[in-house]
Amino acid sequence: MRHVTVRLSLDAPRFHPFVGEVLVEPAVTIRAIHRAELLDDGTLVALAEGRGDRDRFESLVRAADPVRECSLSGERTWYAYLSIEPTEFARALLETRRSSDVFVKWPIRIVDETTVEATYVGHEGGFREKLAALPEAIDVRIVRTGTSYPDAAQLMEKLTDRQREIFTVAVEEGYYADPRRVTHRELADELGCSAANVGEHLRKIEATVFRELHALDGYPDPESGTESPNQ
Repeated sequence: MRHVTVRLSLDAPRFHPFVGEVLVEPAVTIRAIHRAELLDDGTLVALAEGRGDRDRFESLVRAADPVRECSLSGERTWYAYLSIEPTEFARALLETRRSSDVFVKWPIRIVDETTVEATYVGHEGGFREKLAALPEAIDVRIVRTGTSYPDAAQLMEKLTDRQREIFTVAVEEGYYADPRRVTHRELADELGCSAANVGEHLRKIEATVFRELHALDGYPDPESGTESPNQ
């Protein structure tokens, strides 16, 4: 698995007028975006990290009609949970990210009022497709590339919601303990499905996790039995 860090430059108001106002406000500094998601109802939700005049930030929020909700916590460094009506440009950008096999390694760092720095993680062939799918208005500059070693959260993102639920219950109930403390049937009773369904999901979960681990540089090649030449 590889990572590529890029700097994306665009006119911030085009992404969202509220974002443009905040980034040029001298009393407020937005340092990073820790999460941004497009919900099924079309709402954009985001968690931003900021410093500076929190009251000024709140006044900008109150004046922004498209902001549906804002919750803040912290003092010197504060975090803002925002629920916003997205522009068409923002919606297209987030839908492109959601449909890609390459995923974002959060947070996204704010460089200045027109530039963010983001790291994408995935397999080599996916990066070209991912970057080519970005809107033409975004200027892309590659900063660095390298091998990425996934943490637990990144591996879990490769699973479906149902797979994550089954995996969590399996771990909590002792399916992966030694000795094993629960059977497929007992997990099925807990999850409200059949034992065969549990077994199928667990096989797919294990296949996904092991495939991602095997893709890391340095793991033995399954055909030659030798280590990656990148080592």
